[in-house]
Amino acid sequence: MGHVSAGVLKPFKMASKGAWLFIILSTVACTVAGAFDKAKVDSFMKSFLGCHTNKNPGLAASAVKDGHVVFADGYGVSDTTTRRPVTNQTLFGIASMSKAFAAALMVKQLHERNMSIYTKPGDIIKKGFAYNTSEFTQYATVRDLMTHCLGVPSNQMMRLDKNITRKEAARRIRYFKPIYKFRTHFLYSNLHYGILSYLSEILGGKPWEDLIQENFYDPLGMSHSDFLARADRKAKDVAQGYADDEIHGGLVPVPEEVNKQFAIYAGSTGVMSCSEDLTKWMLMQLGDGRSQSGAEVLRASDLHQTHTPQTVIASSTVEKNFHQPLAPFTVTETGYAFGWKTGHYKGYSMLRHTGTTFGYSSLVTLLPDVNIGVFTTMTGEDESYVARTLLHSYLLDTLLGEEPSINETTVCTYPEPWYPAKNSTTRPIDKTIAPGRALSQYTGVYHHVAYGDLVVSINQTVNQLQLDYGIGQWILYPTHGHDTFVGEAFGLMYRLTDLRTELRFHMHTQSPVTLVIPGFESDDPPVFVKTSSHVPANPGIVG
Repeated sequence: MGHVSAGVLKPFKMASKGAWLFIILSTVACTVAGAFDKAKVDSFMKSFLGCHTNKNPGLAASAVKDGHVVFADGYGVSDTTTRRPVTNQTLFGIASMSKAFAAALMVKQLHERNMSIYTKPGDIIKKGFAYNTSEFTQYATVRDLMTHCLGVPSNQMMRLDKNITRKEAARRIRYFKPIYKFRTHFLYSNLHYGILSYLSEILGGKPWEDLIQENFYDPLGMSHSDFLARADRKAKDVAQGYADDEIHGGLVPVPEEVNKQFAIYAGSTGVMSCSEDLTKWMLMQLGDGRSQSGAEVLRASDLHQTHTPQTVIASSTVEKNFHQPLAPFTVTETGYAFGWKTGHYKGYSMLRHTGTTFGYSSLVTLLPDVNIGVFTTMTGEDESYVARTLLHSYLLDTLLGEEPSINETTVCTYPEPWYPAKNSTTRPIDKTIAPGRALSQYTGVYHHVAYGDLVVSINQTVNQLQLDYGIGQWILYPTHGHDTFVGEAFGLMYRLTDLRTELRFHMHTQSPVTLVIPGFESDDPPVFVKTSSHVPANPGIVG
């Protein structure tokens, strides 16, 4: 199937209503069809891809309005080698958009068990769950996990550890100190959504993926959707994710192993879906928790709870780039609900969430007061959500019946002509600096109580230090600082995460005692303590 257009709109029928409602909704559908010019949308999308060929080769988009599917389509190619076209059934990793699935599942589970969002994680895990402080352990609730208000750094790179699991993530949270006071700041946390997924597994007695399948995919008819941890890329139409090679130019395919490793946190980033299936999810979100057939998938009160802002967002990346008079329109993100950011688009009340992971960039926007929903997903990168926000502005304006603020020209030139572009280029690492001491003095095994072990060895091929942690590998190059290095990723993580903030070895006489890696967590850099000078055999080489 190539696309679903306004000519084949599906009526969203409430089961308890009569035939008159069906007639009214059908009339609305005709009105939508008359106002929505699919040919113009297609031309706009193709113009966008035309100027993003080397950045975003594949794109899918869909929209709903007034209980109907307006369109669902695919553009570009899902694989730059085979040139396989994207359709409305091509799967993309929707990354953090998964949080709305995880939160909806949790709220549903709590309701069914006569529990509440104020249930403590330790009351579900039962044994051994703790935070770094007694205050957090005693008072933190499931609500706090879903609203990013606990101020515990996410420590993203811990996900590279081959031994990490959802259960293990819940155990390791005790080792990370909060950097803010209890419930005083918004600090985004994928780690907490990993723990939330584990809580759902305890309550449901099944893997998180199975619970999402049973509670949402199946009742909504999301028959193509899958999961990053499970999707069979040979049997299914899965878009290949790409990273931007900022040094040499072009695109680098993201290895499937990386996507699967980061999917361990499930509810933070684990969902794969397509533009056709996301229309069903958006209709449920805008339709009081009911499917297109009128069946209740999520209680209306529970759905409303997931949409209600809980934590204030003091600073928003998208708001910095899109506010008048700097930009042609204003997008605000002022609160976080359960898996949704709340705010406004051109004054319309808005629910929104981005999804960014290695190789994929997604966004969903809902305008509940006017019953509009828009979804886009693409392969490749989108710095500061700019491209996604431009696409959504065009589609939202079109659905609102307004003259779009963005057109086929400005979607390519943005931020010009409104304001000058900031040219940020990634410079190659200086590989000519000599180390301040013999490389052999740095080698060994280093340990962190939460991260586990990493190995520093000498890569004989390039005669530089090599750092191995989980599935990640970096060549370390000396800087002008004392016992400091920067890391260039190779292997599975090539061009995905370089360590450009200096790593620091702290020495005692001629031997390092600790290694600090800000690139693993900038808010609270982990300190690894050297436990052995012995280097395990064959930690990996540069090809």
